[in-house]
Amino acid sequence: MMDMVLAGVAATVLLLMLWWSLAASRKTGVQLSSFVLQPGVTITSAPLLTEGEVFLYNLMRMTVQDHYLVFAQVPLWSFVSVEAMGKARSQVLSHMALKRVDFVLVHPGSRQVEQVVQIEDASPQPHQAERQRVIESVLDAAGIKLVKVRSKKSYTIPDLAALLGLEAEE
Repeated sequence: MMDMVLAGVAATVLLLMLWWSLAASRKTGVQLSSFVLQPGVTITSAPLLTEGEVFLYNLMRMTVQDHYLVFAQVPLWSFVSVEAMGKARSQVLSHMALKRVDFVLVHPGSRQVEQVVQIEDASPQPHQAERQRVIESVLDAAGIKLVKVRSKKSYTIPDLAALLGLEAEE
């Protein structure tokens, strides 16, 4: 009986020592290098939106002020959830990586993105068309309405309200 207790204590001590050494190696084994700007690298502030985008943003805010919150230049992955098994999830996320939408309309109560507004160029480049296909596929799968506006067209509040499915405020 004493041999079994002694063997149990020895096994417990060995397991604790193994666990402690693994935990210590994890802490010291992976060292993250600190971020240092290399000589000659200059970083400056850049505008988030163009003048045309700011104009559309302000017009959109006035149009939807009683219905939605408006956010600009939002990463696609930040407002959808991807549920998949195995590599399928990472493949979808890699296609979504670095893709942003121009504007999102968020319901203030549910905090859900209900509509996405994309600015369409008259003649998109091939990489822009592929980017837009990915965005459209993800939005469609998530059940989020996509509204496209033309970059060179001037909109009024009633025009924008009609596009967004809202009645213009009197």
